[in-house]
Amino acid sequence: MNTISRNDGTQRVFLSEGILNVVEILQENYPEIYESIQKEGFILKYGQCNLFKELLFENNVVGFCSYDFSREFMTLALNNIYVLPQYRGNSFLLNELASTMAEQNKPSIMEPTRLIVELLIEYGFASKITDNIVASAIEFVVPADHVLSNMEYGLEELSTHFYDLDICASIHILDVERSHVAYSAPLNYDIIHYDCLDYRNRISDEYFEEISKTFRDRDVEIMNVILDLEENLPIKTYTLDEIIGPEGEFSFYIQSMIDDAHVTQQKAIEIKNQIREEYEAGMLLNESLLVRLAYLFDESHKERITLHDDVCPYCGMPIDSHDRFCHFCGINLDYDIDEMESSLLTSIDDTESDFKEDIRFIAYKFLKLIEERIDMDYAIFTIENTYNINWSEMKEFLDINGYFSQDHITPEGFGFLKSHPLHFWNKYHMEIIDYTDFENYFYIHEDLTPKEICLNYLNKFEKEEYILDIINEIKKDCSNF
Repeated sequence: MNTISRNDGTQRVFLSEGILNVVEILQENYPEIYESIQKEGFILKYGQCNLFKELLFENNVVGFCSYDFSREFMTLALNNIYVLPQYRGNSFLLNELASTMAEQNKPSIMEPTRLIVELLIEYGFASKITDNIVASAIEFVVPADHVLSNMEYGLEELSTHFYDLDICASIHILDVERSHVAYSAPLNYDIIHYDCLDYRNRISDEYFEEISKTFRDRDVEIMNVILDLEENLPIKTYTLDEIIGPEGEFSFYIQSMIDDAHVTQQKAIEIKNQIREEYEAGMLLNESLLVRLAYLFDESHKERITLHDDVCPYCGMPIDSHDRFCHFCGINLDYDIDEMESSLLTSIDDTESDFKEDIRFIAYKFLKLIEERIDMDYAIFTIENTYNINWSEMKEFLDINGYFSQDHITPEGFGFLKSHPLHFWNKYHMEIIDYTDFENYFYIHEDLTPKEICLNYLNKFEKEEYILDIINEIKKDCSNF
């Protein structure tokens, strides 16, 4: 079979923030690989991806792998890998995972086959904890519509570190006391090569009870196995400056988000400052910095999984007992709030200013912290030590206006956030003008709509090109309603 040569040894990569069609790429660029897939009866698990990479052997293209991206290219999941039969056995999966971890971050694997799990064991990335149950340092992800359960389970994605070789399934114990287990649907490859349906047909209540008993009786041992596996992963060690950039500069990650219009420069500055404070306070670990950055860039904070027993106390997403940090929001799960406050105090000027911020501005800042799922104690500590105000004053203002109740933002509070001058200053990228002056103008003209206030204020200035761009953006925004 003829293969494509890459004389310089450089992999060709297809990358898109949108969707790439795997089959189309293969048909148009790698007909010999597509023909082999068809002849072998190999079924691709996923027809779409964000990243498609060639796999090379002695400068020849002998296969490919593809990834799903999430959160603006910062976390990735391997969803397909295929190597021409005559080239298998050359550690392609090992090399791909190792290079991804060394150059970027630890990936997850979408619906691994039993063969993939056995290779992870061979590579030292996973280990058997019983004859059939495997613990993996690499996370396995199963789409919601491929998840089965022995009890009621909502339509939610499954994320786990465990696999059962007998039934060829990723598994997760949702409730160890009730023996509630979620597991992945069978894959065609495993049905053909491992006859996994025969094992699945023998699944009974006793199976789920036995699995749960293993996790209940050996929880500490299992936790230590995964911790040891993770310690030995060749993961890139990030520094704070790599993730957010040194003083006065943005990192590659942040600058690319600004360039691609995912975030305003002002918002990027706020995120950079927040991450630096959290890191210095012990709330973040080096290995969680990139996760935290991705979380703060994603304003929706859409929860994907909610039915697990153990959840992060800061963002509410599921965690495992061995986790050192939340893999959704990036917060260090072992951080000590007293130690954090002590650390933050060293960086805060304790000389009281004569200037007192408008309490509406401080309320906005506080509610934004809560909206971003920041811990309540940390949010209070931040506003008390950043502005000349104490929590009792702030709480009284929030209570009188009905913005905050039972540690949650009320509908009135969300309305306040959406109507605040800082919201519009950020929304329309008005960094070129002085915010304080704009805020004063905004409150003096509260009889007008917020967009009218913005337009009137900007019209005071000379018709600079940048100002005109903002004005046109607001007018276009107005015309959409």
